[in-house]
Amino acid sequence: MAPTAHSLIDPLLGISCHAWNADRSQLAVCPNDNTMIIYSNCSSPDCKQWKKLHVLEEHDMLISAIDWSPVTNNIVTCSHDRNAFVWQYEDSEAKWKPSLVILRINRAAMDVKWSPDGRKFAVASGAKCVPVCYFEAEHDWWVSKMIKKHKSTVLSVAWHPNSQILATGSSDFKCRVFSTYIRDVDGAQECGAFGEAKVFEEEYASYGAFGWIDSVSWSPKGEVLCFSGHDSSIQFVNYNDGADAEVQSIRFRDLPLNSLLFLSENAVVGAGHDMNPLLFSGGTGGWAFEKKLEEKKEEKKVVATTSGVAAARAMFQNRTNLGQSNATIGSDKLSTTHESAITCMRATSVGSGNVKTFTTTGMDGKLVNWDVATLDLNLGALNLQ
Repeated sequence: MAPTAHSLIDPLLGISCHAWNADRSQLAVCPNDNTMIIYSNCSSPDCKQWKKLHVLEEHDMLISAIDWSPVTNNIVTCSHDRNAFVWQYEDSEAKWKPSLVILRINRAAMDVKWSPDGRKFAVASGAKCVPVCYFEAEHDWWVSKMIKKHKSTVLSVAWHPNSQILATGSSDFKCRVFSTYIRDVDGAQECGAFGEAKVFEEEYASYGAFGWIDSVSWSPKGEVLCFSGHDSSIQFVNYNDGADAEVQSIRFRDLPLNSLLFLSENAVVGAGHDMNPLLFSGGTGGWAFEKKLEEKKEEKKVVATTSGVAAARAMFQNRTNLGQSNATIGSDKLSTTHESAITCMRATSVGSGNVKTFTTTGMDGKLVNWDVATLDLNLGALNLQ
């Protein structure tokens, strides 16, 4: 069964990021500019029935990331204007009110994620640092503590399920794992699979790649760390007892992945510039590429050309317009649902700790719904039943 596509935004603009509220009835998207649009009634299968509730324009430049905490119902946004805002909904006024966060960075903010417990959030930045922000009730504002141990722009961040460990991906070709423990916020300290607890900003581990680290993600139990490189690679770090880790790298022929999502402890979906999500599966024998979620349909008979010049012209025209070498009958559109790079991926339904449905958005202005049960997968082997 084909995924369901909703054309939300003008394809000339695209969607840079999106996020769902806790019950998936409301959606926040950024139409690749400085605004955030919030839709309601999103449980309706027809996006024409969705209602545009709010258009929030506090940022001055492109919003690079949005995250919506299911614990507090607060939204956090970050932007190339070097600022972050925490948005809190006021029932009495029926509107979202922003609180400016003091990030103390002098370059663009690239990514932002709430911790699973909703008490902190981390911001990736072009200033070679990661502000970890928390609310200080005494002064009634959001403050930040800095992780400064990067040599270049930090492109992505991901929280461990215990909310005290943070993975970062940087354009210095490194994925790093840090302690973000703050005593006044976190309570008792946990160190996950790492044997010895460390103080804030101390590095638990560091892993290399041969390209920028575009995305990082933890498995639901925190036993596997995954990160994708701009060299069309994906790395898996499987943690054993203690701090020992097994690192596995997979190279693929497709374009780089912008976003990663664990469906279960044994399945990861990556999506990016190739417009077609890739599925990777893991087990006792390690991780491996499983399949593309959209299999290419059988093409119709190729139209013959009468001369070498005409054939060359047709080939280059189709490579430019469709990314295909051959001119085929009726091949007026791509074989994928998305028609431009996928920029963001979010889980929309979670059962027994596993993701049942998820959404992707891209620079074509589409939001696409994917139902795992309809994707012709071995659900038992992938631990998705």
